[in-house]
This record gives sequence, C-alpha cells and structure tokens, in this order.
Amino acid sequence: METSFGASAPYTVGIEEEFQLIDPGTLGLAPLISDVLAARRPGEEDLVTSELSSACLETRSPVYGNISELAAGLPELRRRVKALAERGGARLAASGTHPFSDPSDGPVSEGEHYRRVEEEMGWVARTQAIYGLHVHVAVPDEEAAIRAVGILAKHVPLLIALSANSPFWRGHDTRLASTRIKIFDLFPRSGLPPAFRTWGEFEGHVEKLVAAGSIPDYTWCWWDVRPHPRFGTVEVRVLDAQTDPSRTTALAALIQCLVAGAAGETAAPEDPLLLSENKWRATRYGLDATFHDFASGRSAKAREAARTLVEGLRPVGQDLECEDELASVLEILDQGSGTDRQRAVLREVGSLKGVAEDLIRRTA
Repeated sequence: METSFGASAPYTVGIEEEFQLIDPGTLGLAPLISDVLAARRPGEEDLVTSELSSACLETRSPVYGNISELAAGLPELRRRVKALAERGGARLAASGTHPFSDPSDGPVSEGEHYRRVEEEMGWVARTQAIYGLHVHVAVPDEEAAIRAVGILAKHVPLLIALSANSPFWRGHDTRLASTRIKIFDLFPRSGLPPAFRTWGEFEGHVEKLVAAGSIPDYTWCWWDVRPHPRFGTVEVRVLDAQTDPSRTTALAALIQCLVAGAAGETAAPEDPLLLSENKWRATRYGLDATFHDFASGRSAKAREAARTLVEGLRPVGQDLECEDELASVLEILDQGSGTDRQRAVLREVGSLKGVAEDLIRRTA
C-alpha cells in the first residue's frame, strides 16, 4: 500500500465540510449538485466536489499549518461556496440532517464511483442524505497513524456529543442527539474502528478485503476514525456538519491536540462493549450523556469529561498555538450543541421550515 505519511509537516490540518443544497422556495433538499459544479469558475475546480447524495456539496480546504490559519480562512471559504451554490440555483445549510426532507426523494450523484456504491449498497445508498465534518491531521509515519487512530477511537463518544447537530429526520424529532450517526451505521465497515495494534495489521486487513472482492481499496472502510495513507493523515469522520464555522475550528483544534498528544503513547484498547455503549449514549443524549470513564472505572457526565480533556490538553494546545481555539470547546458546553439549538428554534418558531431558515442564515 502506497502511503504519503511524512510528506506534510506533522499535525498540519485540513477539513472537508458537507453542505446541504436547499431549494430557495420550499427550503427542502434540492438535487442540484450537477448545476452547482457546472457553475464553478476557473480556480474553483478543487474547492468543491460531489458526494453520494445529489443534494450534497463537499468542500475541501487547503492544508493549514495551524488552527489559527484555519480559523482565519474558513469564513472566506464558506462565503465563496455560498456564492457558488447560489449561482447553481441553491441555498446552503450545514447540519447533520435536513429537518424535514425525505432523503430518498433525490437520486445519487452522477459518476462511476457513486453508481458502484449504489449498486453495492442498494436501498441503503438512497438513505444517505447526511452531512458530516471530516478532519484530517498529518502524522509522520504509519505507526504514528495507528497510535493516533487508537487514541481518537477512545474519544469518539465525546466527539459525537460535542458535534451533535442532527435531531430531525423526515420531519420528526428522533429524540437522538445525532440521527446522522445511526443512518450512517447502515453502511458496512462503519462505526468504531478495529483495534489495530500495528500498521501491518491494518494493511493486512485491507488486503484481505480487496482480495475477497469486498472493496476496491481502503477508502471503502468508512470507520469513525481511519488512517488515510494517500493523504498521509488520520481522518476523523464521526462529526456532524457544524452550522457555525467557529465550532468547526474548535473541534479541529481538539482533534489536532489529541493526535499530537498521542505521539509516543501506547493506545491500549478499551473494552469494546463499553466503548460502544458510550457511543450509543452520546448518539442518544449528546452533552447530557453519562459515560463509563475508563480511567476511574466510574461514570462521568459528558460535560465533565470534556472539561477534563480540554484542561489536560492545554499544554499541547500551547505548543501547537491553538490554545484559544481549544478553549472554545468549552463554549459548546455552555451554549449547547447544534442539536440543542435546533430544538430551541423549533420551540420558538413552531415549524421545521423555521429551523431550516435558521440553519441557512447561520451557515455562511
């Protein structure tokens, strides 16, 4: 397996944000990705791309040397993408799911890759009108990638709680903090990553799947956290799309610090059953979840766990010059998650169309 680990300086960061394409009249999802991509101007070819749902627009950021550069560049990136979407006849919104549209109403995107996914997944492919935030952090070598995946896997439940932004599905409150997580669980090779001890174990696992005809390559392993050999990064895929760009940078800072803090650390696997239970509780209750704390053996509230984690990572944040962005994670605890905000807007305005309007207004 060819890799690019070490090609970028350690702990540089890039993000991918998935946005909803919205019909300006109905405020429902609009399968307009082909029109939006056709509206790109010279120099915008690498800025945006399609995803499986034809009502999804994905942005790919530059590689940033530090989180401060990401924080400075992201608002302008979103403004450009918003203008592009409008040239293609759509509006833009960011959250893990749309408040009321039926995801199966729109076709999958055009292209051989998406046709292959639809053929392999069948009906499941038509359910995937879901929107995530992916964070990439560069690591120096293969074994560093495996260590970082192991460390990040332990924190998947907390990352779900902090990023939860998808309470509604097809016009109903699911009572989940992140409906997107459960919808994506329909995919194979999703969820928590296997506890690989070495790079060889990961590589061997992928080679067996390829040899069996299950997958064409490692990118069809859609775990919550995975190595990305082609980019030379570790990729966190579990986050809901964030409406507020400042939350995107806060979560990216937390992930960057976790990866940097994993250097030289041995990631002993936790009890997978308890880790899966923590993930479910985060998916269901968000920041109100109570977790099993592996360090103490007792229970811990999600907010308490987040404060403890941020405090412990402060020295790493200082070294990476992202201390302010890391501290912004605490603002999520004080203000509530995106899911909390969406439910509050529904109580205030009384309609899911009003929730969609709020998401559009605050996205870019």
